[in-house]
Amino acid sequence: MRNKDILLGLGLTALVLTWGYLAPENRALDAQGITLAIAATLPITARRRWPIPVLAVHIVLSTIYNTLDYPHDALMPPALVALYTVVSTSTRIWSITATTFTCVYVLAARAIDDQGLGIDALGTLGWLTAAIVLGEHARQRNANHAKQTRQQVTEERLRIARDLHDLLAHTITTIRVQASVAAHLITETTQPLDRATVAKTLDTITDACDQARTELRSTVEVLRDPIPVLPNITDLGSVTHAAGIDITFQNTGTERPLPPHVEIAAYRIVQESLTNIVKHSNATTAAVSLDYGADMLTVTITDNGTTTNPGEGHGIIGMTERARSIGGHLTIHTDNGYTVTAELPTGKS
Repeated sequence: MRNKDILLGLGLTALVLTWGYLAPENRALDAQGITLAIAATLPITARRRWPIPVLAVHIVLSTIYNTLDYPHDALMPPALVALYTVVSTSTRIWSITATTFTCVYVLAARAIDDQGLGIDALGTLGWLTAAIVLGEHARQRNANHAKQTRQQVTEERLRIARDLHDLLAHTITTIRVQASVAAHLITETTQPLDRATVAKTLDTITDACDQARTELRSTVEVLRDPIPVLPNITDLGSVTHAAGIDITFQNTGTERPLPPHVEIAAYRIVQESLTNIVKHSNATTAAVSLDYGADMLTVTITDNGTTTNPGEGHGIIGMTERARSIGGHLTIHTDNGYTVTAELPTGKS
């Protein structure tokens, strides 16, 4: 931006000097007029950093320039650029103050010079109005862009929070289940201690910790440049197997790579659903189904548990928000077990 403003300032300076030489009015440009014209125009190079001071300096120097009766219209282009910048970058109160003062000043100067407000004054007012309208349009556009950026940042933070929640909840549940098994084996007094089973259980806890560390390290990279994850979705069944729950995975339709955001959403929804089954359900079986439609991926997770309250808090909220964030929706049914269904649009195949 700075280089562009420098080029703009140099270009306007050349335009002002050329205009002054080719269209002299009562007094042709001399060394003094050239100095004033340059001094009134070159500050445009700093217009984005100091919009109000640049406009103020221009008005002061152009007043001296016009008082000495140099070609008046030559300084109109930098005046319009300075006014546009104030309107487009400053707050509303500064914008209104600057535009009012500038319009009054320019029209007053025109009236004094022409001994009244004639047709030329209407043309000048038209140029000023155009600069103000364009500046206000740019200000509104920048404001909308800033709002969208803030919204995107907020949505990204929520998405990262959901991913971290899903990851940690799944891993912690695995550790809890395995730790319970190990504790049961160690404290069981009616049978000899099965050291091999205890060692295997502790190894599973260690593996879960290592996996969590790896996933935490790669989460940001996955969010920044997602990769397909649905081919690995059967890995999520380990925690349910460890809890003594039989689980099956089934794919229907034409399996294919899907947009990264769809794959990640489906993966996390399955992960959170299985975590809820282990933590809150007395189920003995569970099933995960992925139905690849022409423009929709339908994810269904079912279990035969009897609980009607599979966990309150951020888990279900996170799954619902995740589905909505990509234009899909999630439903939950509790008849004959617990069923989570997520319909996620994928676009035409």
